Amino acid sequence: MSREGKVSLKDVAKAVGVSPALVSMVLNGKAKQYRIGDEIAKKVRKIAKEMNYAPNLLAKNLRSGKTQLIGLIVTDISNPFYANIARIVEDRANELNYTVLISSTDENFENTERLIEVMQNKGVEGLIVVPCDGSRELIKGLYESNFPVVLLDRYFPGIDVSSSCLDNFRATTLATTHLIEQGHRKISLIAYDTEMYHILDRIAGYEDTMKKAGFEVYIDVQKVNILNSKPGILDALQNMVHEKHIDAVIFLTNMLAINGLYSLNEMGVKIPNDLAVIGFNRNVAFDLHYSKITFIKQPIEKIAEQAINTLVSRIKNRNHLLKSFLEPELIVQESSLRAS
Repeated sequence: MSREGKVSLKDVAKAVGVSPALVSMVLNGKAKQYRIGDEIAKKVRKIAKEMNYAPNLLAKNLRSGKTQLIGLIVTDISNPFYANIARIVEDRANELNYTVLISSTDENFENTERLIEVMQNKGVEGLIVVPCDGSRELIKGLYESNFPVVLLDRYFPGIDVSSSCLDNFRATTLATTHLIEQGHRKISLIAYDTEMYHILDRIAGYEDTMKKAGFEVYIDVQKVNILNSKPGILDALQNMVHEKHIDAVIFLTNMLAINGLYSLNEMGVKIPNDLAVIGFNRNVAFDLHYSKITFIKQPIEKIAEQAINTLVSRIKNRNHLLKSFLEPELIVQESSLRAS
């Protein structure tokens, strides 16, 4: 018996009186292939069962290079958006006979770098990653080493890495157009202060729509710290409402919207009478709010399933590449409608 108290292949072989190699052949279903007699094969299986022998599947898989492990690295698993993504990825991975290891980076490059290394050391066959600021070269290195990776929710242009994302430019185009059609002109935006392209695309969609409508003079983008957004959101909203007297605001992420609604409530702002509001991604709080919140809906199930399906295809065929920008939908509710 091994030092850990676990029955080993050698222990079974010793109890039967045969070689470990023979025991391995029998327990791997290769007795007939190697012409091992039925009696000895039956004895091996019987004693292995009596001794509660369990094969070291990890060691076996590592030797074959097939661990059936996949890594999912998100920014914050407590974020409802990523929690939903993780659940869908996990369910689909199970259907494909893969197990998912999940970790959060907290939007930190060092954490991202460390977690990728840890997961590779654990033998993951591929990674689904939500990249953070500064991780472009890290992701590029994975691609250049031919390690299977798929970017989720965010992407880097100019790198041939598979990705499953929203068409973010289209998303804010829909939101801004709707507000303009409702008669709003002074439309502001609250975004994270980041160079990640999903946010830059959302800002670009808003700015492009405002310019085309002739409202360039009203373009107003307020950026807040991605790691500590609450104080910045409150300051931005106070400036927008009390100084600029805006008509409407679009929050560019789920968490920005949640914190923004909290701040507006503290300020005594009535939605939509005082201010029209659009959020990002479905959240139970949007439907529970006294004025149901209009939001940009991401096809979360499609994004997640496409990410895991693309990764598994990439694992099996290293040349497989798929970049997807999926169509958003604007769910119009009370918060964005022009007050009568």
